[in-house]
Amino acid sequence: MKANIKLELKTLTPVRLAALMCNVAGKMAGNPHFPAPPLSAADLKAQEEVFTAAILEAIEGSQFSKARRNALEVQARNSLRLLADYVRLVAQGKEVILASSGFELARRPGPPQPMGRPMMKAARMTGRHGEVELRWSGVANRRTYHIYMTEQSPTDPDCVWSLTGITGKITHRVQGLEAYKGYWFCVCAVGALGEGIKSDPMLGRAA
Repeated sequence: MKANIKLELKTLTPVRLAALMCNVAGKMAGNPHFPAPPLSAADLKAQEEVFTAAILEAIEGSQFSKARRNALEVQARNSLRLLADYVRLVAQGKEVILASSGFELARRPGPPQPMGRPMMKAARMTGRHGEVELRWSGVANRRTYHIYMTEQSPTDPDCVWSLTGITGKITHRVQGLEAYKGYWFCVCAVGALGEGIKSDPMLGRAA
C-alpha cells in the first residue's frame, strides 16, 4: 500500500494550523523533490507570519480582528490543501518524499486482526410476550455481531445453533419465543476475517 499524508485541517486550531504552515514552509524551501510548487515556501511563510499576527491580535481583541483571523484561517487551509495535492502528485506514494514535505504522514492500516470474544451479560425477559433481551460486552473493530440460538443443550455434541439476529449494537431482542421455554443464546463478533469465537452460551426464557 502506498504512503500518504495526513490532512485533517478542520480539526486543527488556528495555532496548530499556523505551526503546520511554518513546518511545511521550512521543509519545502529548497527541497529538490518539489521544484515547482503552486505556492512557494516563501509565500507560505509570509502567509503564516500574517496569520500568526492575526491570531495574537484576535485574543481578547475586537470583532473585526477576530473576523480577519477567521478569513486568514480559511486562506491558510486552502493554501495547505493546494500544496498537499501537489506533494501527493509529485511523491506518487513514496514515503521518503512525502515525509520531506513537512506534512504528517498518514498512518497505514495494518493487516486485519481476528475478532475478540464477546461475553454474554444477560438473557432476560422483557415486558413483551415471547421476547428475550440479550446483552453482551463490546468487541473493538467489529463490523457487526451475529446472534445464535438453540433449543438443545450446548453440551450436546450434536447441538445445532441457528442464526437469529445481526446487529451493530451490544444488545438485541429475540422475539417469537415460546413462553417459559428454555433457549440458549450466544454471540460472536464479525470483522474483516469473518466471525470470531462465539461467547459462552447463556440460558434465557421469555414471558
